[in-house]
Amino acid sequence: MKMQNLVLIVCLLMLSGCSEQTASEGSKPGPDSTYRSIGVVAPRHYDVWVDKFFIESLSEDMGWRRPFGIVSCCWKSSPLSRAKWQTIPELFLIRWFSFAEQQSYEAVIKLENPGEIAEMMKEVAPFERFGEVVERPRHNLVFGLAPGGTVVLWIMNRGENAIEVGRYQAKPYDHKKEGEDYTRRTESYLKREGNFLQQNGIRYEGW
Repeated sequence: MKMQNLVLIVCLLMLSGCSEQTASEGSKPGPDSTYRSIGVVAPRHYDVWVDKFFIESLSEDMGWRRPFGIVSCCWKSSPLSRAKWQTIPELFLIRWFSFAEQQSYEAVIKLENPGEIAEMMKEVAPFERFGEVVERPRHNLVFGLAPGGTVVLWIMNRGENAIEVGRYQAKPYDHKKEGEDYTRRTESYLKREGNFLQQNGIRYEGW
């Protein structure tokens, strides 16, 4: 199936699903294994603007939309901004702008094994907090967006026990044709990270 057709399907599903349930309805935060969250991270110094983030559970006929906006840190870590969910999402549409590259990307991702991933997330994993070892399920499903359009998917409760469960390649698209302008946000980004980019360039490998 062509990406344009799949994107259209996702959008149509989202229009019907968003009116039925929001991301936070019925969620149960805490160590309960029925609670899970979805978040987005980017490598340090390589900020992105997540313009669209659609989530669809085909088996439950429900969908969500979560515009994350600026994502600045950190790679392979628990995200600061997250959306809560309980049912199993299977289809994702992510569109973002990479400030370092001045390039927009789009990825349509269909999980081949959502049930298996959900079961893995229930498994308890230890981490240290305030000098004590705490055990919690890996309740965070985290998408990492890297230069070049690389998308890495992990499950974790902290970065130190992250497990990679998927790796995908997004396609570039022309955001200017969509009427999107990131000039001002780019100026703000370069004030923070311009020196780093001049000294280190853009890393495309090793993500």
